[in-house]
Amino acid sequence: MKKNSKTNHTFFLKVKYLDIKTGYPWIAIIHEKDGESFGIRAGDKLVLKWQEKKTEITVDTTKSLVKPGEVGLFSDITNRYKIRKGEMLELKLTGQPISLKTIHKKLENQKISNQEIYDLVSDIVKYRISDLELAFFIASAFDEKNFSKEEIYYLTKAISETGEMLKFGKVVADKHSIGGIPGNRITPIIVAIVASNGIVIPKTSSRAVTSASGTADTMEVLAPVGFASKEIKKIVQKTNACLIWGGALRLAPADDRFIEITRCLGREPYSKMVVSIMSKQVATGVTHLVIDMPIGPTAKLHDKKDILFVKNLFLYLSKRFKIKTKIIITETLGPIGYGIGPSLEARDVMRVLQQKPERPMDLEKKSVLFAGNLLELVGKAKKGQGQKMALESLQSGRAFKKMQEIIQAQGGDSNIDSEKIKIGKVSWKLKSSNSGVIKKIHNKNINKICRLLGAPTTKEAGIYLHKALGEKVKKNEALCSLYTNSHQRLTLAKHALRKLDIYLIK
Repeated sequence: MKKNSKTNHTFFLKVKYLDIKTGYPWIAIIHEKDGESFGIRAGDKLVLKWQEKKTEITVDTTKSLVKPGEVGLFSDITNRYKIRKGEMLELKLTGQPISLKTIHKKLENQKISNQEIYDLVSDIVKYRISDLELAFFIASAFDEKNFSKEEIYYLTKAISETGEMLKFGKVVADKHSIGGIPGNRITPIIVAIVASNGIVIPKTSSRAVTSASGTADTMEVLAPVGFASKEIKKIVQKTNACLIWGGALRLAPADDRFIEITRCLGREPYSKMVVSIMSKQVATGVTHLVIDMPIGPTAKLHDKKDILFVKNLFLYLSKRFKIKTKIIITETLGPIGYGIGPSLEARDVMRVLQQKPERPMDLEKKSVLFAGNLLELVGKAKKGQGQKMALESLQSGRAFKKMQEIIQAQGGDSNIDSEKIKIGKVSWKLKSSNSGVIKKIHNKNINKICRLLGAPTTKEAGIYLHKALGEKVKKNEALCSLYTNSHQRLTLAKHALRKLDIYLIK
């Protein structure tokens, strides 16, 4: 261990691996004695340098996990940076990042420049901004008037440019949803249909923020979703498509941090939601985009003013980034499909692609609607003929064959059948307390119950709906089945159902 002059506060410590994953890749541990010697306290930020590389970390102190002269690195950071065990690292105390002033300005409703936004996003990616500081920035966006369209454009641009940028060709299609509707797993079906018609559609998705599953969570049931950019390009070259998780790619990495914070909050500003979606489109070179904007009493969007704000913001950013975009607003009063949760949704998807008799027809119909619009948008189908082309792809089996190719290219079992997908071993049926007609299915409450069951982390967890909106039911008839792998989680969900109604029957 070597200590430099006190004027630059630089010191050297030997790497010790700590086989612990924290979820926060920029935390390191030093011994209390070294902390006292170098004037470092728990919570201080340090610049960490090795092999001509550097990043910033937050330091914690210990009496036993590491010895004096050592720095303990969690597996999060050693896996990301491949720092060698026993390597000597240079560390230096750093001051507050200047970009913190940008957050202060937003909290005071002041305008911020393109450069200020870029510097802030860059610091977010480098973890120079803590989760707590980032939460304050996100909180300032709940007042939609606090951000101008120009500032939102610069934020979207900065988020896309501070990560990997991919190019797949002159015509690159995509479909994205604002989310919030249980089930609604139309994306894998759309990707299979569009790719089977010769259109490039490299789908990068986020994991669930507040719902029971995201597209990446569902696809992971069928095949791996974490790939480097070179691997993705090979997959797309083979199949015209991919269904991967953007987080593994370091695609718009600042947005991954935004997602983590909003996941903890359980909600997100509408402007942040739009920025998250559009930054991924820019980063993957999308040229043609169809956006699913479901609205309804228990959907993310239900107020007319909010619907107009989100729609106009999507169109504004699309114009600035020269992305040909079509927004489809659908009134959605309940879930789409029967299954809610990664495995149950994957089973629905495969049932549609395999054209099984028990497939959810609402999921198929919506998939055909959006795939058809996307085929028309890119010029593959004539106006008014897109849905016919999309349906033919399903009925002929071409879409299913394309999905098999994608699954195989991503390292999954291409021979998988919908009925072989594993679902939770612990189950329970919710039965109707009275006879009548189903007047309402509460989307948000379904998501809450699914998350209590363990979804999306537990892939087999979720809810399977036996009864849909508008159907008649008899007293004691099964409404839905709850699935999990834990009796304790099932007990939690059953207890929550006493307060959280899923079905309204009159």
